[in-house]
Amino acid sequence: MATYKVTFLPSGVTVAADPARYPYGRHAEPGSLLDIALSHGVEMEHACGGAGVCGTCRVLVESGMQNLSEPTEDELDTIEKQPDNAANSRLACQAVVKGDVTVRIPQ
Repeated sequence: MATYKVTFLPSGVTVAADPARYPYGRHAEPGSLLDIALSHGVEMEHACGGAGVCGTCRVLVESGMQNLSEPTEDELDTIEKQPDNAANSRLACQAVVKGDVTVRIPQ
């Protein structure tokens, strides 16, 4: 099975995500951006433990939006409540990686 490149900005850390190894840890949805980040030493806020209700793990997808799982209505509702949300916002705990993707972690 192919591996995917997942790049986290602004740190510039790129990891190879192997779907055959999902979940990497016990962080949110198996194979989610949060699961991949935390399991590869990339720091990311996640106050609700990956339940998708707090919005602290919101990221901005710079490229590869089509390579993430579709957002649920609950995820979209949570994102909508966040300050500075944008059309390319996703919750890292809910967005499962299915191909190469680059995301920006807001500072």
